[in-house]
Amino acid sequence: MDITNLVQAETLCLELTATTKQEVFEELVGMLDRAGKLADKEQFLADLWAREKIGNTGFEDGIAIPHAKSSAVAKPAVAIGISRSGIDYGAEDGELSDVFFMLASPDGDDHHHIEVLAQLSSKLIEAEFIEQLKNAESLEQALTLITDEQADAELQQALMIQELQSQPQSLVTRQLARVKEHLLFGTSHMIPFIVAGGVLLSLSVMISGHGAVPEQGILADMARMGIAGLTLFTAVLGGYIAYSIADKPGLAPGMIGSWVAVDQYSTGFLGAIVVGFFAGYVVLLLKKIKLPESMISLGSIFIYPLVGTFVTCGAVMWVIGAPISSTMTSLNTLLTDMAGSGKVVLGTVLGAMTAFDMGGPINKVATLFAQTQVNTQPWLMGGVGIAICTPPLGLALATLLSPQKFKRDEREAGKAAGIMGMIGISEGAIPFAAADPARVLPAIVAGGIVGNVIGFMFHVLNHAPWGGWIVLPVVDGKLGYIIGTIAGSLTTACIVILLKKNVKDEDDYGSLKRVYSSVQGEGEADVLAVTSCPSGVAHTFLAAKSLEKAAYTVGVRIKVETQGADGINNRITERDIARAKLVIFAHDVAIKEPERFKNIAIIDVSTKDAMHNAAALIQSKR
Repeated sequence: MDITNLVQAETLCLELTATTKQEVFEELVGMLDRAGKLADKEQFLADLWAREKIGNTGFEDGIAIPHAKSSAVAKPAVAIGISRSGIDYGAEDGELSDVFFMLASPDGDDHHHIEVLAQLSSKLIEAEFIEQLKNAESLEQALTLITDEQADAELQQALMIQELQSQPQSLVTRQLARVKEHLLFGTSHMIPFIVAGGVLLSLSVMISGHGAVPEQGILADMARMGIAGLTLFTAVLGGYIAYSIADKPGLAPGMIGSWVAVDQYSTGFLGAIVVGFFAGYVVLLLKKIKLPESMISLGSIFIYPLVGTFVTCGAVMWVIGAPISSTMTSLNTLLTDMAGSGKVVLGTVLGAMTAFDMGGPINKVATLFAQTQVNTQPWLMGGVGIAICTPPLGLALATLLSPQKFKRDEREAGKAAGIMGMIGISEGAIPFAAADPARVLPAIVAGGIVGNVIGFMFHVLNHAPWGGWIVLPVVDGKLGYIIGTIAGSLTTACIVILLKKNVKDEDDYGSLKRVYSSVQGEGEADVLAVTSCPSGVAHTFLAAKSLEKAAYTVGVRIKVETQGADGINNRITERDIARAKLVIFAHDVAIKEPERFKNIAIIDVSTKDAMHNAAALIQSKR
């Protein structure tokens, strides 16, 4: 959208008479109305204030950017005003605001204000521009300053993150987001039990050579270890879902209730999920009951776990256990029936979901579905295990077959992606998808579908709840597994190569390399960050590296705490919090010990947001 058509002399004032924020709004809206840009002046003014209630639009250095998407806007426009005395706008830095850019965007045109600010940004970030605008002696001189060519996008990023943080959400949306966090928190603690148990059991069967669980000797002991892991994972899943909701008092009710559901009613993982949520919310309600002061100390270690366990187990035994068991029986029957003609349809759905967001929430739904059935329906992991590894392997193959389609850093990333694909880590494809989603995402989805369907059609059985070729020793139907992987990877590679254009590397690649890392000491960082994902592996550390790189680029010292599979690393301390201006929560599961940050500004986003918009996040509080 060309800014020269949006800023006109009629919507520009170098001497605002307003002395309050309300008067600034009324004066600028009046200019837009007289210029014929509004269909309903009062409605647009109301929409501006509604947007302002979500979050103040005042920036530092005296700049304010009030804006609204409104049905009252007849034509998109920008009104600009300058106050010689300054206005108390309520900006976060506490200073008066004296330069105002009011954006009027038609309802439904979500990106109008972003497009306009992309053109304004290179001037707004220059202190000279603001001074020149204030000193302009005529409207023509001011218009020349404003409508000159623009190139920089820094302010665009700042507004994007402001919108991200202030976008209103319905109560249902917020609750669903919390439910997803609790589920993924439980899943992240469950996965090691499934992996250890599944692999140990599968190895014992494979080494025995009899296709059955060994009954004596060391292999029988190994099999019992595996069975223990596959038995305990449901209790761990339910327990840590409850823990995520109600903290430590929810752990016992969630675990014990899930064990009762699985052991006595054969509810499987579905029962563990339901019971985990039930137990967590029961304990959360109990914690809201005010206890006498003499009993407060007993609440967390005695009253809440005891009462919560009784209520949860009672509900399982007397109300929900039998219905959940029937549902699981029906699900397994349906899967057994699909082992025939329904495999292509199911393989298409699971393959697309597994590949689509490369370790994200959609991927987790598909892989969790297959992982939790590994001991009863191993053919599900036979296909899903292939779909897990085809995105990174396909992109690695593409960089080898057609290097001219990729930049130097992408070709380097292709080597790492190949290794990650072989060991079953889908996240190896994320750098490619982030850089070119329109071409990469269709390619990896197609490859995932092809690989998954071939695995199903070749009747591959994967006894390990993982993907990649690392699990080949415990796969029945190895040839089909290998063929599926190669076919899926080739599909992804060929589509990417067809869709992408040739690229040119930067002339001086070496000058673009950055050496960046997280602050390790205490009380030295300007910005803090905590990253965490369900597996505690790829997304956790990819988000951390993206934030570190962005911070280095803009000259900000950042300390990143990773809450990963190996625990909490580079822990943020009280001294760090006392010095820093901001903490970024980049997470897909609940952050551990969030109460540490109650006295500091928080930006709360997903790991994917951190990977894609790291620069905007870092600069949002500069």
